[in-house]
Amino acid sequence: MDPATAPASGGSSTLGPGMAQLVDSVQQALQSFEGAQAAYAEDQRAILTLNALNSLARILGGLPGRKNLIWVTGNLPFSLIPENRNMTDAELTESLPSLQVHSVEQHAAGNQAAMFRQSHAGEIRETAARLASGEVAIYPIDARGLSISTAIDSQETMREMARETGGRAYVNQNEVRMGVERAFEDKSATYTLGYYPENKKYDGKYRQLKVKVKRDGVDVQSRRGYFAIDPTQMKDYNPSQELASALVDVAPATLVTFRAQAKPSANGKLGVDFLVDADTLSTEDSSNGGKKFSVSFFAALYSATG
Repeated sequence: MDPATAPASGGSSTLGPGMAQLVDSVQQALQSFEGAQAAYAEDQRAILTLNALNSLARILGGLPGRKNLIWVTGNLPFSLIPENRNMTDAELTESLPSLQVHSVEQHAAGNQAAMFRQSHAGEIRETAARLASGEVAIYPIDARGLSISTAIDSQETMREMARETGGRAYVNQNEVRMGVERAFEDKSATYTLGYYPENKKYDGKYRQLKVKVKRDGVDVQSRRGYFAIDPTQMKDYNPSQELASALVDVAPATLVTFRAQAKPSANGKLGVDFLVDADTLSTEDSSNGGKKFSVSFFAALYSATG
């Protein structure tokens, strides 16, 4: 239908040039709003996913050994490699050789996933660092089963998430149970390796890791790299926000363990004594050759209904 002509009850009417232009503007505005609404919904979904991963890092991080996180999903909203618009596809491929060709295209600037990675690059790096520090390996399981080619990109994101955390993706299969069993089998034999990097420059860039063994026929599953983030200089760190997030976790955090006891006083005030396990605290070198650390204590009151 010609936008300048619209049917009317009992006859027809012709819109003038000004009205036709207004109709076009309204249609464009509606299309733009629908696109922005979809982008906002996807952005919020990704933020919720980041928050969930951070919660799991707090809950699992203090438990000894490797933790295999089984994640049954139909699509991951992002990968753990943030977008960098200053990097070309060739540079990204050289920096992250584990990525497949079509996965590199996912990291190119311009698409919706790339826009999220660009705007939340700092949060993604910090989340990846927390998962790595907590020895959490992610095992994404594609709940869609056998999929057509339109699911290839999302499946590659699952594989990438698994590679970067030392896990394994189970995609394009109908038996979800087998993916869960595989994750349990991988937990049967694990080793903990650690090292101090010679490069002390914490520039936030991605650094590759590779574990080699002399025995033939062995498949080594380990993290492919890490972000060189100085834990004492985390940008935009917000203790109040971290506290608020920890208080809504369904299970207690395990990174720093302590005992607490409430002690009412005669003046009606309530004091709280903390006994902290010093082995769970991290320190940094001081200028006089010693060690230093900073600890903040918070307490929250809950009603009978939580």
